[in-house]
Amino acid sequence: MVGRMIKGICFEGNCIRCSMCVEESPGVFDFTAEAGPHVKDGIDTALYAESIRRAAYICPTQYIKYRL
Repeated sequence: MVGRMIKGICFEGNCIRCSMCVEESPGVFDFTAEAGPHVKDGIDTALYAESIRRAAYICPTQYIKYRL
């Protein structure tokens, strides 16, 4: 998957609000206790592609999805 551009990020399923996604990719994700994770406005997914992939991989509930 390295080298393929990410075109979008979405969330599916249940989030346990562990905030691991923010720890793995702080340039992309933000977190609030009430709503859980969300994608920051205006990010360049090409610039953060590898950290987005890592955040999706380490998510314990596989809540983070991305589109190539």
